[in-house]
Amino acid sequence: MATVIKNLQVAAGSLSLPDKTIPFWGFANAFFGSPQTPGPLIEATVGDRLTIRLIHNNSFARIGEPISIIFPGQENVMVRKIPSGPLIPQPVQPQYAGGKMISLTNYLDENVDWLIEYSFTATKPGIYLYESGTNPEKQIQMGVYGVIVIRPSGYNTPDHPNYKTAYGAGTGSDYDVERILVIGEIDSIMHNDVEPGVYYDMLKFKPDYWVINGRSFPDTLAGDNNTSQPYGSKISCKVGQRVLLRVINAGFQNHTFYLGGFVGRVVAADSFPLMTPTLDATYEKTGVTLGSGQSFDIVFTPTTPGDFYLYDREYHHLVNNNQFPGGMMTKIEVTT
Repeated sequence: MATVIKNLQVAAGSLSLPDKTIPFWGFANAFFGSPQTPGPLIEATVGDRLTIRLIHNNSFARIGEPISIIFPGQENVMVRKIPSGPLIPQPVQPQYAGGKMISLTNYLDENVDWLIEYSFTATKPGIYLYESGTNPEKQIQMGVYGVIVIRPSGYNTPDHPNYKTAYGAGTGSDYDVERILVIGEIDSIMHNDVEPGVYYDMLKFKPDYWVINGRSFPDTLAGDNNTSQPYGSKISCKVGQRVLLRVINAGFQNHTFYLGGFVGRVVAADSFPLMTPTLDATYEKTGVTLGSGQSFDIVFTPTTPGDFYLYDREYHHLVNNNQFPGGMMTKIEVTT
């Protein structure tokens, strides 16, 4: 069993939409990372001890109001606040800031006001959100959320019974290709109007962009990169490969996610596997409806080559500022 350590900050940045750029808030890799949405992916294996540090850095572009993190689906989360001083025990290593090499230890002492340390043990496989626990109705919509993936032991060991499974042997979650899709929506007017530390009336919330991994179509088709929305959502696979879609709703609205004509088998709901040694409760669907915070793991096997589009069945969610096509849509490319 290992210890997984993730150092995070929350900062303000600029979010790229197909026809405009808007302000946003997001998690960043400390200490020199840029804010992004979704936040940095956190991966662990069952039995690992996760330590996630939320760092308040007085030289970083903070959001100007209190922040915290919650971990829906995790149990026995321990929390402690550490004041300024020598904060993070780790080897001194060179880091660059402003073109100058500095000591990480000195950087911490000079620039970190405090940190909140969250720790818990990964007890069961699944896909989970981590998100703002302070003014979440505003901060999550502004982009302060990310995903934790917990995998079964042996998932990356060939010949292990759990190899390339999402929930372990006998759960029907075997896969060849995996893609995590974090869906949600954006009210660009809200993003432009929000002021740090100032109350925002969420009754005014009216989304005009719908996103997968922080991007609206056609930006969803671009590959992974180093922008404020680093995770692409296009899926490439071959005929006969088992594709695992891990869809989780970080937004406020319900979304019916259509599988592009494929018949998928739902193998887990909210990170609870539906197949056990004594019961098979998996079922087939051509689309799934996700409420806020809900997740589904879906497996399907393409039988013919071609391009297939996954999208929100609410057709007014397939626009960017009322312009079609756009919104919550991506593509599966199936080759022979």
